[in-house]
Amino acid sequence: MNKVSLSLLAVSVTSLLGCQSTGEQNVQAEQTSHASQNVYQVEFDSAQRFAAQTNQLNTTFNDYCQSSASLEELQSQWHSTMASWMALQGQERGPEQALAQSWNVQFWPDKKNTTGRKMVALAKQNKTWTPEEIAQQSVTVQGLGAIEWLLYDKASDLNSAQTCGTGVSISRNLANNAQSISAAWQQNPWKALDEKAWLTEYIALLSNQLEYSMKKLSRPLANFGHPRPYFAESWRSQTSMKNLAENIQAMEALYFAQGNGLDALLRARGESSLADRVKQQFSMTRETWPAEQSLFDMLQTKQGYQRAYAQYNKLEQLKYLIHEEVAVELGVVIGFNATDGD
Repeated sequence: MNKVSLSLLAVSVTSLLGCQSTGEQNVQAEQTSHASQNVYQVEFDSAQRFAAQTNQLNTTFNDYCQSSASLEELQSQWHSTMASWMALQGQERGPEQALAQSWNVQFWPDKKNTTGRKMVALAKQNKTWTPEEIAQQSVTVQGLGAIEWLLYDKASDLNSAQTCGTGVSISRNLANNAQSISAAWQQNPWKALDEKAWLTEYIALLSNQLEYSMKKLSRPLANFGHPRPYFAESWRSQTSMKNLAENIQAMEALYFAQGNGLDALLRARGESSLADRVKQQFSMTRETWPAEQSLFDMLQTKQGYQRAYAQYNKLEQLKYLIHEEVAVELGVVIGFNATDGD
């Protein structure tokens, strides 16, 4: 079936549901004099950026199904959307409305290829799913991983009008959920906290994201000599290391918080040496990260495994600095348990 036959359906889906997100483009972050303001601004900007990218992904998917965008353009937009999600991924602090969407946006770890099995079952049904119907299905078919399956898995047939239309609906549902995240960040969730409580919350926010990023390496690395490459986050598109590069950049931005974050706080307390070490570790990790390599491929050889493990050690050193030195210096007791029980 020709993709062009889907155009009227795709246009109707987009026009009916796209209006839910178009009115939020000029929303400004809440302005307060609270110590958390700069960190909140980083989070607000990230949520706005993610919502914008998901809207563009929905538009590009719609264009692809009408043969007015190429698969390469659609894949590129998926990558941009995934990159924008990395700034919010793994958070356990912030507005409950935003945190509640995490599994809908991304199902990971996917230890039993549940996404693959659910997407095959979804595609086999003789229908084009609507965004409302997708929203009622398993989280495994709602988010970024489901779209990755559509774009990269050999079992996906985007030349089918029904499959393509379902992809438009999945991307629309994703954009709707991203809009909920963006709306939740329109107010500063930390403005009522005292200084001690805010510091604890801030370091926990950064700690949770760092721990989550470490899990994205430790799970596929598994045990020496027995890696699990299919546990890698984006193994179908071979962009796991690129995603982690985005995580590192986002955590660095959160740490500095536009000049009024943990770095500035340490320096104000006379701890410039510690601040310099954290800054250097972030910089070295970001600059030496093999973003263009495939983690899946790296884990196929002993040399590649060792290189991947070396990257894990860089994150381990960041964890030590933040958990054992920065938190202690600031009198904060915090545990790294963002993904315990997975």
